[in-house]
Amino acid sequence: MAKLTSDQTAREKDVANTLASLRIENLSPSDSLKMGLQEYIEGKKTTEDLLSDVKAKYVALRR
Repeated sequence: MAKLTSDQTAREKDVANTLASLRIENLSPSDSLKMGLQEYIEGKKTTEDLLSDVKAKYVALRR
């Protein structure tokens, strides 16, 4: 197992807190969100990227 950097450790803690909040609300993350959160921990995605992914999936375009 690769050693986590301090940034990765902080992102891992952020994800754990997010998942705990979902559990409190009796919600569970989708598989695509789980993948996105893992990419966030690894530094491959930002929170902006995750938000854009969610908006693209769930927010209807208004014209």
